[in-house]
Amino acid sequence: MENYLYFAEADVETGADSASEAITVPASSYLFADPVTNATTAFFFKSILGSDYGMQKVVLTHTANKNKEVIKGVLACINAHPSKGGFIIVANSNVAALTTGAEYNAVFNGLGLSTVAITQDVTGAYGGSSAEIPLPELTWGGAATATAAGALATNTNYTNAETAAKAYTLPSAAAGSKGDWITVLYIANIGNTNLHSYHSATDTQFVLGSKIVVQPDDATRIAVVDISVADDDEVKITGLTNGDGGIGTALRFVNTTGETNGWAVEAIVLGQGACSAASATTVFAA
Repeated sequence: MENYLYFAEADVETGADSASEAITVPASSYLFADPVTNATTAFFFKSILGSDYGMQKVVLTHTANKNKEVIKGVLACINAHPSKGGFIIVANSNVAALTTGAEYNAVFNGLGLSTVAITQDVTGAYGGSSAEIPLPELTWGGAATATAAGALATNTNYTNAETAAKAYTLPSAAAGSKGDWITVLYIANIGNTNLHSYHSATDTQFVLGSKIVVQPDDATRIAVVDISVADDDEVKITGLTNGDGGIGTALRFVNTTGETNGWAVEAIVLGQGACSAASATTVFAA
């Protein structure tokens, strides 16, 4: 028999937002612990979503300088009653649903456990090769979020109905994690001569091999494929009445490294109107 370990954050939602706010993991999936700071310790388990997602990470906040004791406590839960196994509450911070308050295993008495944070850590997924990180699907992340000019959030599907000129900013790749993603799907045509731009405020280029593909809808439209070169750090799409920036245009960003200049992008730009104008206004820019 095997022990199954339960962790829960402060507010376990029931909506399908693709985030793990409470998990039960088999004790055999434990990999290692990492004292992140003197008051937080991270525990890593084989991902409940499969190897493509790397590892499941659970961070416990506790009294300062008690990392070793907290690690020993989690190991005690892993190895508890080995002859029969069972369901073990390790750290349950779900005060939003509990009338009795948070529940922490007795092995942590005196260690000041206070919060639980559960995330997917994709470091090591696909063998750690940035070339093997897949582009996100336009359906990832559940319900889509409408765009607004300004900062875009990681791991979010956006729909873009903006017709006026807009500038969108990606977060720093180094501030996120390998495997973070953003998608944008246009549900309206970009207005004539109006520019939509996408860039990171801190990174200086997209990953080499990022690409923009302008797809013709008829024989008069000029097809363009633009492959990112050094110093390309911005995607520019200018709407044209009979040219670029049509409904169905899609951009997919993925953080390939979790380090500076780690963002890769694939932009598929569709036409609008008669699709008779040239596509020189859809480009990478330095």
